[in-house]
Amino acid sequence: MHDGTSDLNAPGAGATLREMLGPKGSGLSLLDSLGAIVWLADATELSLSFLNRQASALLGLPRSDAQSASCVLSRVHRDDRAHLRDVCQAVASTGTSRPVDYRIASASGQLVPLSGHVHAVRAESGDALLALAFVGLVAPGQTPAPRPDGAADKAHEHGSRAEDGQRDVHAAGGPLSVRRATRLSRIEDIIDNIDGIVWEVDADTFSFTYVSAHAEQILGYTVAQWLAEPTFWVDHIHPDDRHWCVALCKEATARGEPHRFEYRMIAADGRVVWLRDYVRVVLDQGRPARLRGVMVDITEWKDVQGELEKTVSLLRTTLDSTADGILVTASDGSTINAYNQQFVEMWRLPLSILEQGSDEQALASVLDQIADPASFHAKVRWLYQSPEEESYDIVAFKDGRLFERYSRPQRIGRDVIGRVWSFRDVSRRFRAEAERDRLLVEERRLRADAERAHGRMAFLAEASRKLAAAPLDMDRTLAAVVELVVPSLARWCAFVLPEGIGARAEPTTAATHESATIDDRLCPLLRRYLPGADDPIGFTQVLRSGEPLLASIVPDEALLAVARDEAHLALLRALGATPRMLVPLLIQGRAMGVLAMGARPLGSHFSPEDQALVEELGRRCSTALENMRLYGEVQEALRRKEESLALLDTLFTSAPVGLAFLDRDMRYVRSNRALAVGIHRRSPEEEIGMTPHQAIPELAARVEPYIRRVLETGKPLVGVEISARIPADPDHDRHWLASYYPVRTARGDLLGVGVVVVDLTDQKCAEEVRAKLYQEAQEAIRVRDDFLSIASHELKTPLATLTLRLEQISRRLRDGQPVDKEPLVRALAQIGRLTALTNDLLDVSRIAAGRLTIRAEQVALADLAREAVANAAVGLQKHTIEIVEPFEDLVVVADRGRLAQVLGNLLDNAIKYSPAGGTIRVALSKRDREAVLSVTDPGIGIPREQQGMLFERYFRARNAPITSYGGLGLGLYICRDIVERHGGRIWTQSEVGQGSTFTIALPLEGRPQEEQARPG
Repeated sequence: MHDGTSDLNAPGAGATLREMLGPKGSGLSLLDSLGAIVWLADATELSLSFLNRQASALLGLPRSDAQSASCVLSRVHRDDRAHLRDVCQAVASTGTSRPVDYRIASASGQLVPLSGHVHAVRAESGDALLALAFVGLVAPGQTPAPRPDGAADKAHEHGSRAEDGQRDVHAAGGPLSVRRATRLSRIEDIIDNIDGIVWEVDADTFSFTYVSAHAEQILGYTVAQWLAEPTFWVDHIHPDDRHWCVALCKEATARGEPHRFEYRMIAADGRVVWLRDYVRVVLDQGRPARLRGVMVDITEWKDVQGELEKTVSLLRTTLDSTADGILVTASDGSTINAYNQQFVEMWRLPLSILEQGSDEQALASVLDQIADPASFHAKVRWLYQSPEEESYDIVAFKDGRLFERYSRPQRIGRDVIGRVWSFRDVSRRFRAEAERDRLLVEERRLRADAERAHGRMAFLAEASRKLAAAPLDMDRTLAAVVELVVPSLARWCAFVLPEGIGARAEPTTAATHESATIDDRLCPLLRRYLPGADDPIGFTQVLRSGEPLLASIVPDEALLAVARDEAHLALLRALGATPRMLVPLLIQGRAMGVLAMGARPLGSHFSPEDQALVEELGRRCSTALENMRLYGEVQEALRRKEESLALLDTLFTSAPVGLAFLDRDMRYVRSNRALAVGIHRRSPEEEIGMTPHQAIPELAARVEPYIRRVLETGKPLVGVEISARIPADPDHDRHWLASYYPVRTARGDLLGVGVVVVDLTDQKCAEEVRAKLYQEAQEAIRVRDDFLSIASHELKTPLATLTLRLEQISRRLRDGQPVDKEPLVRALAQIGRLTALTNDLLDVSRIAAGRLTIRAEQVALADLAREAVANAAVGLQKHTIEIVEPFEDLVVVADRGRLAQVLGNLLDNAIKYSPAGGTIRVALSKRDREAVLSVTDPGIGIPREQQGMLFERYFRARNAPITSYGGLGLGLYICRDIVERHGGRIWTQSEVGQGSTFTIALPLEGRPQEEQARPG
């Protein structure tokens, strides 16, 4: 700046530029005619050193006072100053022009938006930066305030015409002064340093009369080309922009209006260059004469703008697609700047309120939804007053909703320009967490209950094991139980059975105490002092009532009052010093004894769980004692036949399941109430002599075959499920589990059938849920049964025929008669059929075990097909087989025997499933690198829904019953495996009644999988 290479160096740069560009300067008309706002400023402080006419009129400053206006930023809107400063600094540091938009205060105080470029103005040497120049236009729709006298435009028009006349004189050869030539040279230097193309064209033809040197740098065409070609501009506009650009310029020129537009031109190297063109119309006697303007390269800006638009679109899409409600406001909460649809839906706000842009109004309209509106409002106001603060909290609504609220400042660089609010509906999450916590507590409680229940069940299981260990030894069994109870459950435990049980009609006791001194005497004392009417412990009360008793500690005075002697008092004190639980031992509904135990530790009480445990133990002991009694009674009944029959009759009559006996004529001899009344709705006496058809006709067709089968085979049928509706309950299905047993005498003679029927109606509902688990197993059983049925049929038919033929041959040989050839041929055919069935079964076994081997060799498919067709055609009467061979040899590497097996199976199926006869077509062709062989028949076809299972093992199409067509359902399964082992494919196309086509595709190159293990 101070190297002396130019007279623009500081501090005289401003004066020199004003002299060059002043009212009488030769460059004034050129710059002013651009219709642009032009100012020059110091690159460091941005102090103004020059204003052109438009800038002077806009700011209300004479050009001579530009320097006194100090920094250009003083007139720029405060929100745009940082941006303009950053752009100027970038241009000063890089020397590259940059676009800029900003707002500036006019002389009238109006904010005027400007759009243009900042350029670097360098010294003639190109090294030193002299100044920064802004060249731009007022944004469309804005007009700078005119001078009061309205003389600016007239002066400009007059000056332009005067200068044009002067330029004509100069062009005629008039000499220019050295000073003016120097000024013009400097102006051209300034123009050439502007990062844009300064130009002038004829208003009618658009042919260039002036172009700055920067044109060659931007588009690559020389200035001479621009000036020499009359339609240069139109010819080099991008084809997509040419029509509208020319039309726009013509319309604006006709109106004499300055204009700005953006379009594309094709550079010399084929590049597409985006230009922003600032155009001013120069009038001559009121009509357009010339156009002057500046073209600025905005290609990079366009690229950035495109990326910015993509980014903005991405941000908007992200904002609209997020599950959170987003609101962006001014930092002080004065306005709403943005929001997404989720915010509107979450807060249930009318769009009419949001579109007004008032955050205060929107806030007021939602307060009635908030559970604590005062705190909510205060928090919002505090955040607006503290723009740097961030916040997170939970907002509770009156309707139970919960929102997470995040708030943080919106920044550009370090400056806070707004506030972002984010709301997330966490109602479900909070409810789920609360429910989870509740479930965890409940789980812990249930787990603790389960552990306690497990302990109780383990205790009861051990007690049951001890009760079952010696079912005939009552003393041993009861002693084992009291040893289990003490000390794990009680301080002491005692069994008291005053009358004994069953055949043992004598008092029985069993007891133990955790105190060894008491334990030794407890049982003898109990036997000695059996409970009486004055019993304070509770034995007598429980025996009388048959109900459990939870008793508290007995006062010593009460014990003294009933004690017979010191030994009795010691017994009473040992049992009455703790709370105790007594339960009856019920046998056939009568309290035959008492199980008693004292709580431990001393002074504690029995919990409800302990009470339930003791009662269950009492029931199990009752059951064990009942079993002992029953066993004794059964033993006695064996000795006395009448008592035994009476006992069996009691059991038969009172059993909860249905019981009946039918004689060999299938007539009821005896039935109990559970069967007669519960199912048949008759009394047992009414059913005597009836058949099942008479007793319950709705079920007779189901049960009579079972009864008849047991009578015929003498073997029981156990667990037969029967479901039906009966008149007693016509609206619901009833379910029973029936078992049928042969009833024999001691000598083995069959008397009839005993029937046991259990009503499963209540259980069946639960079982239906599990029934689905058995479907696959049932399907497997069905497949097995189908296979066994088919195999039986397929094996039986040739065996019967073979047996017949062999017997015929045997008779003729025995009679000395000659043997005909035909029976032998037919017998051999049946043997062949059996062999084929056996081979199929063996192949299936090999496939399942992975042992089906392939012996590869080169096979000519045409030869193989002719052989297979010839073999299949033997004996055919209603069918003809034609073969279509290709024009070229089809050779594959394959196992010839296995391929012959596949083709033979397909031909056999084609003949078998075409019972009406017709033509079977075998076609060979080449498709890409595969040999394709197809067999087409005119037969019955295959249902479409079954074609997907056609190649499965044992599968047979439902429209081809075994009785009509035979076969094990293995052929196509084996064919598929063989073809796939050769690396090929097999498929079918078929319509019911239209025949079928089976196609095989084999690779023309490569080897089959010779030893690949493949499960069937």
